Amino acid sequence: MNENEIFNFLSLLGDESAKVTMSNFRSDFKTFNKNTGTIKLDPVTEADRQSELLIRELIAKEFPDHSIIGEEYEDIEGDPKYKWYIDPIDGTKSFISGIPLWGTLVGLEIDGIPEFGLIDNPATNERYIGSNRASYKIINNLKKKIRSSDQRDITNLRFGYTSDEMFDTENTKRTLNAINEKVALTRTGGDCYFYGLLASGYLDLILENQLKPFDIIPIVPIIKGAGGIITNWKGDDQYKDGNIIASSNQDIHNQIINIIEKVSK
Repeated sequence: MNENEIFNFLSLLGDESAKVTMSNFRSDFKTFNKNTGTIKLDPVTEADRQSELLIRELIAKEFPDHSIIGEEYEDIEGDPKYKWYIDPIDGTKSFISGIPLWGTLVGLEIDGIPEFGLIDNPATNERYIGSNRASYKIINNLKKKIRSSDQRDITNLRFGYTSDEMFDTENTKRTLNAINEKVALTRTGGDCYFYGLLASGYLDLILENQLKPFDIIPIVPIIKGAGGIITNWKGDDQYKDGNIIASSNQDIHNQIINIIEKVSK
């Protein structure tokens, strides 16, 4: 498949998944707690499971030899050259609360490099697809190329992250506080929705911690294709550490890494 064919396939996955998720959103559905050891809620819904099964089936039908890694089910070990990553509902806490900022993530990694990604936000009718070469926003079947912002002044940055509870060590708390003291404004609770905003130029910086590969791999091509930078906190292209910086440009990225290094000393 060429790039356009992969994009079309990702859009198909988004369309089919949305039929499942949107039929459950703001309705009466079952929720389970995966975090059985404590009272802290790590929710999963029937919609998560049904959506991931459907996406897995579609990928396996089109690419029967490819590997598949998802949040809710065991990995399928196929050709290690091609690995699909699935998060059927990124932002399940928002989903069960009726907040429309959740989304479906699908990414294709080729030879260890995240090459193609989908962020589908069906509740807001927004879809982002991208490769390392270009990224697009799709609304009502209209595809528009997107670019991240050119903001280079850290004091003017629009900063986002998911939640304070993800920064649960003294070092990560200090890092978050140090960045918050520098930027112009901070918003939280956006999950994958924030990455579409950064790729479109509405946010300038995202910092995350405790992410899983299926949270990260799908968003990498979209950020890069829009001209942004995404690495771990050390500035490396190693996306499976769980900590992520996504910046609108290299200048901002370098400034954030400098802050992290100073805090860690």
